[in-house]
Amino acid sequence: MKPAQEEYPFLFVNHGAPDASEVGRREEVFLWFRAPVSAADRARITAAVPTPLQRLWHWDREFCYFGSDGDSYEFAILLDYTPEPVRAALRAADPARDPKAWYRTFRRATARFDEALAAFSDDLDRWLLGVHAIAPIALFWGPGGTPDDDPWHRWSVEVFTDVMGERLARHAPTPEGERHLGWIRDRCAPLLTAPSDDDPRTVAALDEACRRGRPRQYVPRLSYDEGEVLRHGERIAGFLGDGPDWSARLERLAPLTQLTFLASYDVDHARLAQTYPSLPERLRALVAGLAPDEQRSALPLLVMLSQTLTRDTPAFDRRHRRAGELAAQVLRVGFDQPGCRGATFARASRYLRWARRLKEARSLAEEGLFRYGERRSLVRAALKAARAMGDEKAARKYEARLTALTPAS
Repeated sequence: MKPAQEEYPFLFVNHGAPDASEVGRREEVFLWFRAPVSAADRARITAAVPTPLQRLWHWDREFCYFGSDGDSYEFAILLDYTPEPVRAALRAADPARDPKAWYRTFRRATARFDEALAAFSDDLDRWLLGVHAIAPIALFWGPGGTPDDDPWHRWSVEVFTDVMGERLARHAPTPEGERHLGWIRDRCAPLLTAPSDDDPRTVAALDEACRRGRPRQYVPRLSYDEGEVLRHGERIAGFLGDGPDWSARLERLAPLTQLTFLASYDVDHARLAQTYPSLPERLRALVAGLAPDEQRSALPLLVMLSQTLTRDTPAFDRRHRRAGELAAQVLRVGFDQPGCRGATFARASRYLRWARRLKEARSLAEEGLFRYGERRSLVRAALKAARAMGDEKAARKYEARLTALTPAS
């Protein structure tokens, strides 16, 4: 059973003293209130915040975002919460005048870091209870590195959707608060999409997260944008679970969310092939179901799916060339989508060549040349297909065309 809400005054995710090994140089946190906070109350709240988290303040109507001053978070905890007299010695030490003495003092302080963290955690609790008396708190998202088994944290996670689901969904930020609200929603998304949760709010949260984080152009591998898609895919996989009803659960999600999952690394492609014997047809249906402002996401996600099918990414040691034909069919679904270009046809041609569908590979490169004109990537794709076919006459013609093109073409 979930603990009664009266047991704790507000949600406190990440309650408790952080583990010293997990404390970094920066930290960002946020408070969400039960109602808008007046300017006078905001001033009272910010005036007393513990010093390691006294910077970066941004207020919106119902939330505030704040955190450490640059890279000083860890040192601020040492400087202000290490037990006396070590704290006084650290404050008095002068690294410019006597760097060796300062370093010895610093080492003595770091040896007491666990005590400093415990004192900081207690001070944070006291401050938050004072804040709650000024403006009732719905949620505080605290510093990272805290214990997962802390009772207040565990209760907060269990009731998170009930308390915060509607608040996060309905809040309309001020123009300058939009970026911070996106950051807050991303932090909260894993708690709104718990595995095996049949609450409709879970579906809504997954759909909203994928819509906010949707790619609008080609996604480079090992990039932040790739990480966003993969994080969403992991959350969707948790919702789907391993049961036999996974495909029915998948189809409860919006078309964009389904495409995001299919583009991720969390797909069991053998199980996918059993469920959707004609994957391209399924993809066409999903693309057709996208909202007009989601259309630009279709091709980037299809490219990611084709790369994953062939293991044509840095995440894999060996490519799966036999999947090339299916990967090319996946890309064909995107040929009429916004953002399609010659490089997309060249990629599909390469995948067909991997599958030893050489005539089709050359034909597809020619199709791209007809559509986009002379492009180095397309002429090179046709050349490689011609060479693989043993057609030296055609290969020489493509070589001549490639030589005639300038690098900027």
